[in-house]
Amino acid sequence: MDSQQNKIAYITGASSGIGEALVHLLSEEGYFVVGISRSKMDAKPGYIHLSIDLSDIQQINAFRFNHQAEEMLLVNNAGSIGDILPVGKNTQEKLAEVAILNILAPEILMNTFIQQFQGKIKKGHLLNISSGAGKYPVDSWAPYCASKAALDLFSETVQQEFNTRNNQNWFCHSIAPGVVDTPMQKVIRSADPDEFQALQKFLDLKENEALSSPRAVAQKLYRVIKNPASFREVILSVRDFD
Repeated sequence: MDSQQNKIAYITGASSGIGEALVHLLSEEGYFVVGISRSKMDAKPGYIHLSIDLSDIQQINAFRFNHQAEEMLLVNNAGSIGDILPVGKNTQEKLAEVAILNILAPEILMNTFIQQFQGKIKKGHLLNISSGAGKYPVDSWAPYCASKAALDLFSETVQQEFNTRNNQNWFCHSIAPGVVDTPMQKVIRSADPDEFQALQKFLDLKENEALSSPRAVAQKLYRVIKNPASFREVILSVRDFD
């Protein structure tokens, strides 16, 4: 790490999709970036990778942030839609995996981040990648919908705690990225049509080239990262930025 570096970003789910796009964009914008995911990515100037299974609660509990700068950013991007099945057809193991990856891992990482850096840095920012599915029910997505709704409310509560304790220059946002051309969309399109009533909608989105690119979404997210104080609302959607 460059001794002159004053901005560090930790990004979960950094090996593909929005996470990978943010790695490249923030590196271009002068951040030292630490990627966190199961899939290995090669280190390069301004970037290192930590291979961690964020569905393993023991690994999450043991994790510590080993790099510190004046400005610190944590992006909780890793997530899973799980098996696209109605409740009653899911396995208990898959339900637990989705809950750990989508909500417990972000909660624990945020808790650790605040413990380590509050009162020690000039600016701290927690940015959670949420979903519109956290606002309404989607057939056969119950675990995913519930986890994203929980992530939104957890984020709002964290920001309220910052405000009531006068923790200036600490910010928390939960942002829905819209429909993005990521590996998750491939999983959705491969769902059993007998189990997923909305399948055709997602097939049409791909066919009609209506999916946003990860890079385009990363650029919109960067507007919040660059100036979090100007975004007063905790719960946002990139569609609000058009």
